[in-house]
Amino acid sequence: MPTLAPSPACHALESPRVLDLITADVARVTALITEADPDRPVASCPGWTLAGLVEHLGHIHRWATAIVTRLPQERIELSEQELGFPRDSWSAAPEWFAAGGRALVEALGGADLDAPCYAWGADQHVRFWLRRQLHETAMHRVDAELAVVGTAGALDPAVAVDNIDEFLANLPHTKRFRPEVRDLHGDGETIHLHATDLAGSELPGEWLITLEPHGFRWSHAHVKGAAAVRGTARDLALWINHRIPDAAPGLELLGEEPLLAYWSAKTAL
Repeated sequence: MPTLAPSPACHALESPRVLDLITADVARVTALITEADPDRPVASCPGWTLAGLVEHLGHIHRWATAIVTRLPQERIELSEQELGFPRDSWSAAPEWFAAGGRALVEALGGADLDAPCYAWGADQHVRFWLRRQLHETAMHRVDAELAVVGTAGALDPAVAVDNIDEFLANLPHTKRFRPEVRDLHGDGETIHLHATDLAGSELPGEWLITLEPHGFRWSHAHVKGAAAVRGTARDLALWINHRIPDAAPGLELLGEEPLLAYWSAKTAL
């Protein structure tokens, strides 16, 4: 059994860059939905329509904004009036969505990232929400792209790498909305993720996940796993977030595929 280094506690992306990335993704979603059918299905979020996706992400943005500005120490909920989704006027949805994104970026930009506050992950500080909203918005931007134009756009390699890190770091804390995670365990089985496009980069491009009796651990260890997934950092991020299937072009699955199927089943929403 290899000795694994601790998983990273916080991402390395600087706040101004994160805010620019969130702003760009909000603008992309706004443009996509302006002329789109609100009833269009979102295949990457089974059972959702485009209107449901926009409502969800807009609500999350407003909820995160309230947390970052009020700094509650326990979970809060917003009223329907505070959320304000225009259910009866889809034509108003793009501006409603854009306004929520602007408020989020403004709140995060003016916040003390080290201030303690409620977070559903391990890092109980505002910086949790900066990182979470980067990846929440990026993945749902991908959902909107898949629904409206049929293909996912680019992910900056640094964002893709941090997305995988954040997914693995937060996964044990998602039991409230990912109940199958409670049953995710093993007896030392290993899964290796390998990004094929980061040679010569300072970014880590490998992840080793080890299933244990009470959960899992992970690191950026360079160790062969019983099962492996190879692809670009973007495609690995989309795969681990269940945005592309195992058979997607450019992905290569190796070794014990039932182990990968088990992982996917237990980590799906």
